[in-house]
Amino acid sequence: MVGGTLQAQEFRFGLTASPAFDWLKVNGELYGSSGTKFGFQYGLLFDQTIGNVERYAFSTGLLINYANSGIVYTDTALNFDSELDLRVQYIEIPLTIRLRTNEVNYISYYGQFGLTPGICIKARGDSYLNGDVVDEDINFRDKNNTTGSQYQLFDLNLTIGGGLEYSMAENTSIMAGVFFQNGFVNVIDDSEEDNDAFLKQFGIRLAVLF
Repeated sequence: MVGGTLQAQEFRFGLTASPAFDWLKVNGELYGSSGTKFGFQYGLLFDQTIGNVERYAFSTGLLINYANSGIVYTDTALNFDSELDLRVQYIEIPLTIRLRTNEVNYISYYGQFGLTPGICIKARGDSYLNGDVVDEDINFRDKNNTTGSQYQLFDLNLTIGGGLEYSMAENTSIMAGVFFQNGFVNVIDDSEEDNDAFLKQFGIRLAVLF
């Protein structure tokens, strides 16, 4: 019986839906972030126990990440503002370690850290000048688009998070926590080499694990 329980806990899978807040950190003198926007992640989660200790697991998955952000350029001398509004979609495979406490009253707590690489499968958006639309539904993966800025194919994030699990049955639990994805790859290629943009995300991880 004990052996059956350990075997059941070696591998777990789950479903997740995670609302998030997204923004770009822009390094450079010409451009800045247009602020925080709402995003969303959903997909599959997989936990594989490391060794015989159920509290340590390699945690991965397959996620679809809708990341929305934007950049703005302000010229005070000429009195105009230009903005790019970005709607980006990634396929991500998190490569993380998840550490859990012992369960007390059906509740255990966890911490998680690792890397999350992503492939951009769609990057579209709109351009504005002084609040008026200049061009709509621009393909930012096309280097020949009207803005001259191309969204990069790959991203890589440092991922950290934490939260709790509530055991509903022997092999079913619900998970709720927070996560932060700190992108450290420049995601926008333009003619200004000193303007680098890094995607940041803070969200709520909701999941059911089996």
